[in-house]
Amino acid sequence: MVTDVISNYTSPAGREFTLAAGRFAAVNPASRVLDMGCGYGEGACTMAAEFRCKVVGADSSRENIAFAKKLSVERQVSHLITFECKDILKADYSEKPFDLVIAEGGILSFIGRKKGLSLGAAWLAQRGWIAFSDLIFFNEHVPDEVRAVFEDLQYRYETEASYRRLIDETGFDLQFVSLVPLSGWDNYYAHMAKRLEDDKGFFADKRVKLAFHREIDVFYRLEGFRYVGYLFCIARKKA
Repeated sequence: MVTDVISNYTSPAGREFTLAAGRFAAVNPASRVLDMGCGYGEGACTMAAEFRCKVVGADSSRENIAFAKKLSVERQVSHLITFECKDILKADYSEKPFDLVIAEGGILSFIGRKKGLSLGAAWLAQRGWIAFSDLIFFNEHVPDEVRAVFEDLQYRYETEASYRRLIDETGFDLQFVSLVPLSGWDNYYAHMAKRLEDDKGFFADKRVKLAFHREIDVFYRLEGFRYVGYLFCIARKKA
């Protein structure tokens, strides 16, 4: 069960999933980890604090990076983490490969799933690991009102089966797959509800507030949880 109610994760997959990724990949103080689309830095800080490894956190939002740097100081792991404000699609980490790439919070849907997985493969050391969490539909039969909230002209979501095919096509062997439990969604939406009280920044925008309120309503009132899930996968680069 997901229990980290107070955190800076902005997805239903929380701290336990970050830790699971680190343990599968046998991360240790000699390891290098990339947090692709690090957001507020919660995953990067968790990884550094638990495994004392070196972490690079990349995100295109200056606001996110500023928050992440402050968080790393508060968690006393700033000396282990390098936060970079950059477009992950324009980055190149191939010269110094990582042992583990984490892509949490649906970043693969944002940058393109096949592209994101391919970049992860290119930036990993031989037999390196990738772990990601992303929104999926359980099947193709999703009510229109639910689909309209979670999917638009830009985003088309995978099913577990189609994601499995993508993982194989991009050079990975799938090692572990799980759905995030409903408690993870409860914690995520509780966190979002608090952020929607912000009077400045991203969550202060009235359109953002409206969109999240509508999503929360559809997820619970129309039982969107019967059709939408959060997939967590750990895969290893093929030899």
